[in-house]
Amino acid sequence: MRCLKSLLAFFTAFPIGGAELSFKCVWALPYVAAPIIAAIPTTLLYLGASPAIAYIALLAATGLHHLDGLADVGDALLVRDREAARRVLEDPRRGTGGIFAVTAVVVTTAAHLHSPLQLLLGEVFSKSTALLFAGFSKSFKPGLGEAFTEAAKRQWPAALPALAVLAYLAPVTTAVSLATSALLYQLAYRHLGGANGDVYGYLLEVSRSAFVIWSAYVPVPTAF
Repeated sequence: MRCLKSLLAFFTAFPIGGAELSFKCVWALPYVAAPIIAAIPTTLLYLGASPAIAYIALLAATGLHHLDGLADVGDALLVRDREAARRVLEDPRRGTGGIFAVTAVVVTTAAHLHSPLQLLLGEVFSKSTALLFAGFSKSFKPGLGEAFTEAAKRQWPAALPALAVLAYLAPVTTAVSLATSALLYQLAYRHLGGANGDVYGYLLEVSRSAFVIWSAYVPVPTAF
């Protein structure tokens, strides 16, 4: 229970006290963290709130931590030199690349969002993908990203049942979303020479968006 509290304290904005930072339960990301994060946003969407409001609520539930990673990586991708790009990740100032990345992801995702199930499955996909990809990654610096990577190397198989369920419910959407997420992740991973917390935040955001966007175009169950 303590490690689950730690996981939720790190990946959500909910006030969970007395939790020491630990990734021992990182396997629970798709099964515990994702449904909890999506609970309020999906309820809002079900009750008639606009997709934009529901998506903003979901981002708020994550504490905007992953969105910050998206912005940092967006800035870093505009810098050609690897070492300079890594330094950009530490710069608190926001550049054109970061502003564009955040705006593009949020606006396009909200524009393609139209059902609570779509949002819930998108969040499960995001957490599953991050766990899976991190299991085969390396960190380029010490820190939380390194700790997440090391934990994922041991626990990445836990992502497979969640992805299998998604593939059963929406096979084409899941497949093309995995391919899209892999391409976008490799873009940042190769540019920076590895992963860190910002790169994983970027991955969490773009993978969720990929699933939501593709599910609006690819034939999926009528529940969508």
